[in-house]
Amino acid sequence: MKLKIGRNEYEITGSDTFMDNGFCVQLQSQSKERSTWGKRPIPKLSQKVIKQINKYTRLTKKHNYGMNVEIFSLKI
Repeated sequence: MKLKIGRNEYEITGSDTFMDNGFCVQLQSQSKERSTWGKRPIPKLSQKVIKQINKYTRLTKKHNYGMNVEIFSLKI
C-alpha cells in the first residue's frame, strides 16, 4: 500500500510500525525527510491518511513507551 505523507510517498508493508499516542499517529519505521540538528524526523500522518490505514487490522506490538501509547503494524 502506498501512503502520501507530506511531500513524500511511502510503500507500507506488514513490517512497518506506527505509533499512536492519542494526539497523533506517526510512521516510525521509515523516514524520507531530512534530519535537522541530529534529530531523526518521524512523519506524522494526516487525518486523511489515518482514515486509509483504519481500513486495515492493527496488530499491537509490545513496547516500553508507557500505557497511553500504542505501537502497531498493519495486516495487509
